[in-house]
Amino acid sequence: MTAAGTLLAVALAATATAAVAQDASDVAPDTVRELEAVRVTGRRPPADPFAFRNPVAVEETVFSRDWDEPPGLEEIGLRGGLVQMGINKGLELAGHGIRKLPGWKHQAIGAQARPPPLDADQRDRAMRIQAAGDVPVVASAASTSAPAADTTDANGRMPAEAERGADPDVAAPRPR
Repeated sequence: MTAAGTLLAVALAATATAAVAQDASDVAPDTVRELEAVRVTGRRPPADPFAFRNPVAVEETVFSRDWDEPPGLEEIGLRGGLVQMGINKGLELAGHGIRKLPGWKHQAIGAQARPPPLDADQRDRAMRIQAAGDVPVVASAASTSAPAADTTDANGRMPAEAERGADPDVAAPRPR
């Protein structure tokens, strides 16, 4: 080791010893020393000095959807090469031509609202029942008693008159 290296080592050792002694004298042995919060931030990548920074912020216009910048060599490679790009462009032009043929219909169908769940008669009946305050109590299938044998037809089904409860507007639940 050289003289400068030895001198540096002695200075570091002396500084470290002084720092340990100072830390030991500042803090009592039974107290806990709290450290300040440390904020860690990541390093940002260096800015490209040759990158173009447009000083004018331009928003899209009506014409931007029809404008297509010519592709660079990297983009040509990513799109599959010149032959594949030519095939895609030909298919695009053929699609535009097909759409101009008479009788062609657009493939996308507009959304249609479904009809309301109740027709006018059912809605009026529900409003009458609610206004009268007579909300019918529908018994569960387990609590209903089995119908008598003489009320079923040949197929084992109940006729329409026997299916209904006391209120002709409210149908009783069918036994399962």
